Amino acid sequence: MDIKDNHVNHVKHWAEKNRIVINIAKTKEIVFKRPNPRLYITPHPITEVQQVSCAKLLGVTLCDTLRFDVHIGNVLKMCSQRLYIPKLLRDQAGLTCRQLNTVFDALVLSRRYALPVWSGFVS
Repeated sequence: MDIKDNHVNHVKHWAEKNRIVINIAKTKEIVFKRPNPRLYITPHPITEVQQVSCAKLLGVTLCDTLRFDVHIGNVLKMCSQRLYIPKLLRDQAGLTCRQLNTVFDALVLSRRYALPVWSGFVS
């Protein structure tokens, strides 16, 4: 049994003791890497847990390289899709400018979640 598996078993035992349910099917392992591949050692994955290169945590997509390209791409894609809704509401429902601003704030500007975390990585 690997030392990482011992840590996982310890966490499972602690969770059971504290009446917390861990859903192993939803549990992911992400191993953060250095940019230089010569300095990177690939650890063995934890049994029962899927090892991923990117994972979403509290609405922010974290990648193993600690870059936010994937997160920014997802946010831009979602905002682009949501920009179509105010246009429809203007053309078909006749909403006023103030109402459209409220819709825009709710659908698009709300996606700025955790901006201070990842904005420094935008080029």
